[in-house]
Formats: sequence, structure tokens, C-alpha cells
Amino acid sequence: MNNLRNSIVFLLFYTILVFGIGQVGYIEQNILNFEPVFFILLALTALMGIFIPLITHLSIYFYLAFWAVVYVLIWWFYWRFQPHPSTFQVLGIQFILVTISAGLGFDVGQHLRAMNMLFEGLSATTYPNRTLEIEHAEDRISAELTRSRRYHHPLSLLIVQLEKDKFKYRRENLDGLQKDLLQRFATARVGQIISEGARETDLLLRDRNGRFVLLCPETDNESSIIFGERIRNAVAERMDTDVVWSSASFPDEALTFEELIERAEQRLASPDFAPATQALMRSQKVE
Repeated sequence: MNNLRNSIVFLLFYTILVFGIGQVGYIEQNILNFEPVFFILLALTALMGIFIPLITHLSIYFYLAFWAVVYVLIWWFYWRFQPHPSTFQVLGIQFILVTISAGLGFDVGQHLRAMNMLFEGLSATTYPNRTLEIEHAEDRISAELTRSRRYHHPLSLLIVQLEKDKFKYRRENLDGLQKDLLQRFATARVGQIISEGARETDLLLRDRNGRFVLLCPETDNESSIIFGERIRNAVAERMDTDVVWSSASFPDEALTFEELIERAEQRLASPDFAPATQALMRSQKVE
């Protein structure tokens, strides 16, 4: 936490210092006549440096090299054609300052990623489950769909997520960090409950939005509805909160994993969608 705080302070101090130097004048002229585009580059390198480590494992050296190439390209195609081009001394100083800004921003992003991983580890340790990140389970997803196609067996997909309005009400008196921690631990707890209720053959996944995606082989539409309601009831009893869910089945409603996701999302986003009512109606039809 101290490292993150120090990184943010250094980045803010550095940014304020550079913008201040650009405005310092000696008699009638600024000491350093920075190009206007330079200040845009300075801001972009810092902001992108913060967010890039959160979404990718890009190396800081590659990130610095990228902005070095961008700087050279801007000079080649823009700055050298200006009526009063900057001297090589000013261009060199700008390059160094842009590089430092990129490095400081990237350092903040790395500390944020480390904190994010720490929170994920804490929640996973507190509520262990067998959830897999969806982007790391492509082979298993493909294998399940291939098996279902080959042997003409049913397969269902369920999307489960915390009920936003009710969970938002519980977080309204918390600050940002507390809200994030509560969200993570609540999501991990839901994952544990689902994991305990799922079969060994069911594939439990989590997408980037924090939703759970269950791939259930040998499960038809009606059985998936029963399973979804069982999950909702278990979460309501053990967490005093609620989840919403939707389902899609193979091959009746979709033939690929992407189509199953799309179909389930359409139902989840529908204002008329009510899992409990839908389950009751369909069970009555089956009867």
C-alpha cells in the first residue's frame, strides 16, 4: 500500500513539475518552449501506463520502446515541418520527460495490478472454489461442445451474477476500497456455493465482468432451470442476498459457445425476464 501511495505521489509531483516548468518565463520568453503536442504525449503516457498493466502483462521495456517510436514518428511527420521547429536540445529534453512519465505511470499500474492480485488471492483463499477464468478454459469448453455434438447429447449454459440493485444497497455506505473488497469476497462466496452445488462434470467459469458461467453437459433445458433456481435459493439462504441467472441450451437454442452466451445474455438483459416465474411456467408445461 505504501509503494502504491508513493508511486501515485511521485507521478502527480512529476506531472505538476513538468507542466510548471513549461510555463516558467525568463523576461519575455519561456525558458523551454515545449511543443503543445508534448503535453498531450505526457498525459497519454502516464494514463496508459496506469491502465496497461491492469489488462495485460506487457513489459515496461516494450511500453517505453513503443512510446519512443511514437515520439520519433511525431517528430518525423509533424514537428520537423513546423515554421519554427524546436532545437534538438528541446526535443531531447522532451523525449526524456515523456519516457520518465511513461515509466512512472507504468509503475503505478504495476502496483495496482499487484494489489488486485492480492485481493483476488485473499478472496480465493477465504472462499475456495473450482472456478476457472473463462479465457484460460478454451480447450475444455471446446472439448465439452465437441463431445456433445459427437454423441448428440444435450448441454446447457447458465450465467449467474449478483443482483445489482440489492447488492448496491448494501454497499452504499462504504468507501471505494471497502466496496471493492466486499464485491470480491461476495463474488468468491457465490462461486464457492455454486461449486459445492455443481457436479464434477460441470465446468464453472468466470468472465471479465465477474459473472459465473456454468457449462453443464448432459443437462437439458428443464434441468438447467431447476439447477439455476437451486443456486438462487442456496445463495439467498447462506448469504442473505440474491443472484439473477439465465440459461441457454445446446442444440435447441444455440450451436456454439458464443451463441449460448449471447442467448443467455439476451434473456438476462430482458426487462421481462424472471427466472422464478419462468421456471414455474415451464415446470407446469412439463407436468
